[in-house]
Amino acid sequence: MWAKIRSRKYLQRILLSLTVFIVVILCVFASTLYLKMKSSTLHIQTEANRKVLAQVKYNVEYMDEILKNLMMSLYFDNEVIPILYSKTFSYETISNKLAKLDKLVDSSTYLHSIILYNNYTHTYLSTNRKFQDNLHGEIGRFEQQIQQLENQQNLHKMQLIPFKISNDSMTAVDFFSYVMNGDVEKTTLKQSTLILNVNPEWLFNNIKVINDLAYDKSSSVLLMDGQGNLYTSENRSANFLPADVVARIKASHADFESFTYGKGNNKSIVTVMSFGMYQWKAVSIQSYHYTLSELKGIRNMLVISTVLFLLLSAVIAYIISRQLYRPVERMIMQLKGTLPAGPKLMKEKDEWSYLSDVYASMIDKTNTAEIQHARNRQIVEGFHIRNLLTKSGSLTKDEFLHLLTEHDLAIDADGPFMIGVCQIDDFETRMLHASADDQKIYRFALGNIAEELLSPWCKLIWIEMGENHFVFLASLLDKDSFSLPAFEASLKEIQQVILRYYQLSTTISYAAPFDHYLQIAEAYSEAQELIKYRMIFGHSTLLSPERVKVNERHEDLYQATLIEKQIIEHLRRGNSDELMKNFHQFFIYAISLTYTQFMHAILHMTVTVTKTISEMNENRSRPIAIDLRQFYKKVLGQETVGEIEGLFHALTAQLTRETNPGENDKTEILCHTMKEIIAENCNDPDFSLQTIAQLLKMSSAYIGRVFKQGTGTAVTEYINQIRLNNALVLLEAKDISITEVMERVGYRSQSYFFKLFKAEYGTTPKDYRLRKVMGTDKI
Repeated sequence: MWAKIRSRKYLQRILLSLTVFIVVILCVFASTLYLKMKSSTLHIQTEANRKVLAQVKYNVEYMDEILKNLMMSLYFDNEVIPILYSKTFSYETISNKLAKLDKLVDSSTYLHSIILYNNYTHTYLSTNRKFQDNLHGEIGRFEQQIQQLENQQNLHKMQLIPFKISNDSMTAVDFFSYVMNGDVEKTTLKQSTLILNVNPEWLFNNIKVINDLAYDKSSSVLLMDGQGNLYTSENRSANFLPADVVARIKASHADFESFTYGKGNNKSIVTVMSFGMYQWKAVSIQSYHYTLSELKGIRNMLVISTVLFLLLSAVIAYIISRQLYRPVERMIMQLKGTLPAGPKLMKEKDEWSYLSDVYASMIDKTNTAEIQHARNRQIVEGFHIRNLLTKSGSLTKDEFLHLLTEHDLAIDADGPFMIGVCQIDDFETRMLHASADDQKIYRFALGNIAEELLSPWCKLIWIEMGENHFVFLASLLDKDSFSLPAFEASLKEIQQVILRYYQLSTTISYAAPFDHYLQIAEAYSEAQELIKYRMIFGHSTLLSPERVKVNERHEDLYQATLIEKQIIEHLRRGNSDELMKNFHQFFIYAISLTYTQFMHAILHMTVTVTKTISEMNENRSRPIAIDLRQFYKKVLGQETVGEIEGLFHALTAQLTRETNPGENDKTEILCHTMKEIIAENCNDPDFSLQTIAQLLKMSSAYIGRVFKQGTGTAVTEYINQIRLNNALVLLEAKDISITEVMERVGYRSQSYFFKLFKAEYGTTPKDYRLRKVMGTDKI
């Protein structure tokens, strides 16, 4: 049976859960019951202690009341007054009174002795002959203790004061004394005094009797006087208590208090009751474990009962677990073997995990099948749409309608139609730095944004025909209300939204509207031809038939030949300035051509330039280090005429450096000097190109042209770059205002400073500082 349980992990979990639940419930119940009984026992014992200590308190207060009355009676007795205040007397005259006092002491169980002190004669009279005769210096020790109490201001009238005047080390107190004299403010032996001494044996025996009746031998009742001294019922000093416990008892101001101290077997219960007079306290010390000894049997009974009940609960838990597990077992038997990895899963996981894996596997297979089916459907749909765009003329009306219905295409069969082509500018660079997920988002965004913004004008189909070639086929909603300028405005808005949210520049072309589906392929070819004019018109352009005007372009062959001859001539001479002008003239001429003519002219010019440089290298001892093949590839890889013209200008600058090394060194030296001057003086708002020219004693036009050739940056632009870089550093300092930053880096106009800063970094100085404070330091 145990082997069968071990193979069923979920059954183990049920059984373990029920068992743990029962164990926890029983342990909590038994522990709570035991703690409650323990608390009740301690409470009962505390109340018993209260009653015992209350009896001790009553006995002491009763004795105190009797002795106070006796003290007052003796102090005002007509026979005692002469003894206390007579300046002269003889023992014969007071012998009768002393005899009466002796009888009074002998007849009282409370009294130890009576002492009369005459201040005028400095004489002590006492019923205690040992004290009277002062055989062992008792009077001296008595006076010494009186003096100590006076110094400590603890000598009070009519209060019990402990005295130890004998040499007996076995006793802690010889007697407790009441002191009475005529001083109103304080008690002192500098005047006649009546002293009534209480027998300590009566007090301690009384406590001992109560202790023996109420407690076992391990417990004891102690007495604490007003000075904090503790005494046992055997008239011993209770010096066995720790100092912190004694300090706590002494500091207690409550009428009744109970606490525990100690650890392990030395733990004790301390109960304190204040007498309310003379700051005396009765203290009970009991063994904690002895007090709770009666609970040991109950605790053992609870343990045995709990263990027996747990054994019974384990059997019941197994029966219940089997009943709960039976539906799971039936399900396992039905599904077992449906997966090849089933037995292995059963060994490594519990039954629910196995069922979950089976279910997840089924869901994954279903989802995979659905996704595969959807992809296949999209592929087939894309195939038919591509056929429609390229071979619409071969489709019959019924085939066209069947295509729209089968693939649930959004366009209307009756038209009118429009076709457009969209391309992402600088596609290879953008996609090279984008992840696969980002590329999917870009492609989805193009179609989604187009469908949303063109929905007021048409129904739309959006498809990707290839890398960076997106096509939309639209059917206009209402030909009469259709406005081509408004439609163009929607296309431009598409470009702006994509640029704003995805930082993607796009070029869009569209063919003129047409009425019949058979014209789709022809219109698509027209849109493809139009998108090629991005090379001439540049990025982010909207290309339409009216803008391109293909049929109105004519090639001026004479002008092309003339410009080509000038370029070859200046190229051979190394005249870079004139060569720059010739290249600019050529590209102005080239953009007036059709796309085909433009590409022919560009390729012809590239071949001419590379061929001329090759011929120059054949006649030079030091060939020009230019990779002409790589240059040709770069020209073919550009998307706009501006990018191609930039390549030819860079080639011109490189030729200048290669053919005029001395001039190049001069340019570098001059540029380096100008950079040093700019770094030193750029914080001056009046600093400019003219300032540098005055310092160098040169023409501002000349040094500006040289700096542009050497660095590729205009002087003014470079000054602004240095100033803005300095502004970035100052903006990171929190104690400098933006206005002060602007003035320190060399600007007077705040609007001009903000405009330059935002153009350079894409944010305002205030936002840049805020991002730095928030920890997002990306610009």
